[in-house]
Amino acid sequence: MALVAIVDAATESFLVEWYGPRAPADWIGETARRLNDRAASMSARGGQVRLLMAIAVPSDGYAFGVFAAVSAEQVAEICDDAGVPPERISAAVGWWPRAGSPTGGVHPTRS
Repeated sequence: MALVAIVDAATESFLVEWYGPRAPADWIGETARRLNDRAASMSARGGQVRLLMAIAVPSDGYAFGVFAAVSAEQVAEICDDAGVPPERISAAVGWWPRAGSPTGGVHPTRS
């Protein structure tokens, strides 16, 4: 049994990877702002997507984002619209704390 973070019942978690010279490693704050703006816009139109976390390693030239979304296609659209097309998108398995819950955002699921 794997533990998967589920933000909303209809969403899954996705890990986005960016590498090399196009990676937003040196400007992750600005990139996160643009990703959040695009996600909010999509959500206002009825989509379900949210940036949960963004992290960069500038000395190695890579960055990662964790999203909650209905599909990887929605995540790719958000990234493309924000000017940071993903190198790779993977279904993510992990744990994120949920406010007010003693077990966080962990929900058991079979994999």
